Amino acid sequence: MSAPMSREERLRLWRAERVVDQMHGMDRMVFLAIRVDEMTYPQIAERFDISVADVENHFAASLRIMMKAMDEKDPWWWRFRLW
Repeated sequence: MSAPMSREERLRLWRAERVVDQMHGMDRMVFLAIRVDEMTYPQIAERFDISVADVENHFAASLRIMMKAMDEKDPWWWRFRLW
């Protein structure tokens, strides 16, 4: 059994979930296929009928979105979020 998550960890997870929810189209589908379904690039390319290069581009775009959102400083309203 794992230790309970700290408030900081819960906030980061909540933020990551919101970012994924806001991703559009193929960026979101490719990100989830890689991170959740643990599929390889060729498997994803076959599944969505796109090239492996397109998979790489969509994944890179989704990672840029995620990194930008996770690196932002907490906005003023963030500290009022209750669990």
